Amino acid sequence: MKIIEKDKAVFLRKQGLSYNDILKKVPASKGSLSYWLKDINLDTIQRANIDNKVLNTRVRFLEYNRARSDRIKAEKQVLYNRSKEEIGAISEKELKLIGIGLYWAEGYKANSWRTVSFTNSDPGMIALMMRWFREICKVREEKFRLKLQLHDGEAVKRIEKFWSEVTQLPLSQFTKTTVKISKSSKMTRRNTLLYGILQIRVSDIKLFTKIRGWIRGLEALSSSLVQDVRFSI
Repeated sequence: MKIIEKDKAVFLRKQGLSYNDILKKVPASKGSLSYWLKDINLDTIQRANIDNKVLNTRVRFLEYNRARSDRIKAEKQVLYNRSKEEIGAISEKELKLIGIGLYWAEGYKANSWRTVSFTNSDPGMIALMMRWFREICKVREEKFRLKLQLHDGEAVKRIEKFWSEVTQLPLSQFTKTTVKISKSSKMTRRNTLLYGILQIRVSDIKLFTKIRGWIRGLEALSSSLVQDVRFSI
């Protein structure tokens, strides 16, 4: 047993020092310290002093974490604002490529149906695609049809009105809204898809064919890039 270390630890404990303070002055493990000091009783004042030190340490720790969290939040906000400003105005060519890429990912592409169809739940993406359809694809307003699927049947009219404003299309161009609530989605998708899922439809075989050609063009470009990477490895 480390007699010198034990005696010093006992002396410091009787002075009212906490275990953490003692460990800073005595080279011992926390287990040894607990064993050496288990029978030492502190008076009310000594116990109060230790409790105050522990409380002050916790307060300082919380204040540090709060300050760190605020700093990180401020840094993220600056990064977010700068990144947002980097986008700026979108040229016609950029809009065309963005729309093709999004349709490639989220649009209907099977040759059996031959109807242009894009489905998503994000209002911002739907608004961007409506701009793409109007400005790049030159779709006439009366050609659009919207199909809404909800997982909550309590606010159909309000949500239809919301999507009408997002798409800038009248409710008369909506087909019948589908309300589909399953046991598995009742407590989850209802909360995550607050505005449901919207499908934009355009019955136009020529446009469908053109979009598929655009996608194949992007695919050919990406394939050549992949080939370049393979040859460079």
